Amino acid sequence: MSPKELKDQKLTDIFKALMGLLKGQSFEEISITELAKRAGVSRAYYYKNFVTLEDIVSQYEMLRIISYLRQLPDGSRLTLQTLMTHYFQLVLDDQRDQLILISAGKEQVLIKTFHTVLVYLLKNKLIPLTDRTTDSYWGDYFSGAVINLSISWLKQGAVEPPEYMGKKVETFAN
Repeated sequence: MSPKELKDQKLTDIFKALMGLLKGQSFEEISITELAKRAGVSRAYYYKNFVTLEDIVSQYEMLRIISYLRQLPDGSRLTLQTLMTHYFQLVLDDQRDQLILISAGKEQVLIKTFHTVLVYLLKNKLIPLTDRTTDSYWGDYFSGAVINLSISWLKQGAVEPPEYMGKKVETFAN
């Protein structure tokens, strides 16, 4: 395993251990010792790579979204519907973990991560730039809207397919 693969695996392990602990405890009740033991990593690993438990969530979500970006179809300009369809597929794939984070009140971590990726997509012109998308508040608005929509969708059982949700976001955005 390459150093990058090992690093990603450890991040995944500690994230999954955190999700397991969150099923029965709040963030505040989780000890670093218990988390490290469950993840099979050292406490030193935790303290070297994270300041808070939320950092684990942020870094893992970023890893997942980078994976999402790599799965996007090639093309100089992707449509919002395509981007959102793939995003909702990612949410569906991670449904269990997403619902645990939502029940733990960590929606802001999801919004922040989504916003970071959105800014990247805009800066690299992978999302069409308009007067709306260049407004300094648009990214905050859009990130909150998409995450809130994904939360509602998950809580309702994710009945509609990701394609439907991608189209829905495009309709709302236009």
